[in-house]
Amino acid sequence: MAESPAEPTTDVDALADATVCTVAELNAELSDIVEAADGYFDYVVGDVSDHREVNGHVHFDLDAENASIHCIAFAFKRTETIDGLEDGTQVAVAGDLSLYEPRGSCSILVTDVVELGDGSYQQQYREHKQALEADGLLDDEHKQRLPELPQTIGIVTSADSDAREDAITSIHERHPDVDVVVHHAAVQGDQALPTLLEGISALDRDPDVDLLVVTRGGGADTTLRVFNEPGLCRTIFNTETPIVVGIGHERDRTLADEVADHRVMTPTHVGSVIPEKAALLEEHQTVVESLEGAYERLATRRLEETERALDDA
Repeated sequence: MAESPAEPTTDVDALADATVCTVAELNAELSDIVEAADGYFDYVVGDVSDHREVNGHVHFDLDAENASIHCIAFAFKRTETIDGLEDGTQVAVAGDLSLYEPRGSCSILVTDVVELGDGSYQQQYREHKQALEADGLLDDEHKQRLPELPQTIGIVTSADSDAREDAITSIHERHPDVDVVVHHAAVQGDQALPTLLEGISALDRDPDVDLLVVTRGGGADTTLRVFNEPGLCRTIFNTETPIVVGIGHERDRTLADEVADHRVMTPTHVGSVIPEKAALLEEHQTVVESLEGAYERLATRRLEETERALDDA
């Protein structure tokens, strides 16, 4: 009689001799390790990005090369220097390392900040802007006029993003008859630059598209840097189709915004570049009534002149 095959070892069985812990236990252990490393540094040097206030506390990221760490200055530690930090400034930060156990994220609890000057990216940004200015790309005289009522608007953005929905909604709320063509592009990361260039070029070649829009939602300063790339700015400048750029939140400003023919603050403002259909219909009705009144007055005057001429004759 054949022997029954042995029961296969399950994944659970493999844990029998293993050391197992929960996520909470692991993060608690990591928290002890992080706090024990407190004396590792006096100051950490990096560039400020995404500086903001949240519930009275100041948050910002400290970036260097491809690394980043979050920093928090609690309300009672805030100073004029901490409050006045600008994205791109290079600083030296003193503080205590802390691990937020629920998320396993490490931060520096800031006790002091020393400004060191322009950060490396800020210097690079200034060089890019100076080169664009020298070539006339920021001059208003080169900006194209937008069509008064575009029939088809081409949008370059992430196809599955809120920015896409916000832009299309803002367009159709003002004029539902305008056609919209979306060309997907990554708006951050390694694929952002090539896909943005591809999307702009493809829609610029489309004879049906009479207005181009490049847009994305807000984010950390580092995620918007592709929109400061000289190659992207020059492509935007060289489009034959008038182009609108709307990047990030209201406070965000990129070189792509400055090179474009027109800037809108956010994706939800994209619709502002076209007139409202209701307003156009109202204006049309006003013009019709004005023409009818003018015709009636002209006809009446001509009849009266003819009648007087006949009487005189």
